[in-house]
Amino acid sequence: MSTMFEVYYRKPRDLAREAKLNGRVESLGGRLDYWEEGDGASHCESICLTYEFEGWSRAEHAAEALRQEGEHVEGPIEYGA
Repeated sequence: MSTMFEVYYRKPRDLAREAKLNGRVESLGGRLDYWEEGDGASHCESICLTYEFEGWSRAEHAAEALRQEGEHVEGPIEYGA
């Protein structure tokens, strides 16, 4: 079963920040799965990066590492088969 979490940050898009996050997550065993920008319709003014992992423990460890670095992380959660 796959495990994922989402990292949110306030707009505008920051490619340098995303590159740093992607590199950090890859070093912890994950990969960027999806990128999304809030449309403002529901007052969503954030960028959402979804990261996927093969196991719960790696995702949990990575999520905690990013939180320690000040990132807003939702999850991890399991999904798929």
